[in-house]
Amino acid sequence: MTLSAWLRAAAHERLKAQQSLEPFSSQADLDDFFSACDGLEGDKPEPDWEQHLDAISRSRSAGESGT
Repeated sequence: MTLSAWLRAAAHERLKAQQSLEPFSSQADLDDFFSACDGLEGDKPEPDWEQHLDAISRSRSAGESGT
């Protein structure tokens, strides 16, 4: 299978999967969705915004050349 054919097949599979999703029909559906999403993240709490900014700043400075 060529790369082009593989990409086309993968796109068709993804489109088919997305089209089969049912929209939320109740508040309970929405609550279930967010509960499932929360479960994906694990038990650790989300870092504070200041911790995110610090990580971004460290990442930027790590890539600097100093010139």
